Amino acid sequence: MRRVWIGTAVLIAVTLVLELSYRHLAHAEYWWHSLPGFDFAYGFLSCVVIVFGSKWIGHTFLQRDENYYEREE
Repeated sequence: MRRVWIGTAVLIAVTLVLELSYRHLAHAEYWWHSLPGFDFAYGFLSCVVIVFGSKWIGHTFLQRDENYYEREE
């Protein structure tokens, strides 16, 4: 488990370094696009919201009890 956390931290660090080195700040349309790491954080948090939101919707509205069909007998 510790190896996974270290690998994740290294991946995040490498991604941030690559993003900072290849940014074109002159083409930033809004002020938040010039913040370092904004696009990375926005994309990551959006994916987290999508995953947990879909799990919540699935458990709340779509999933049925284990004996859903047996209760009707």
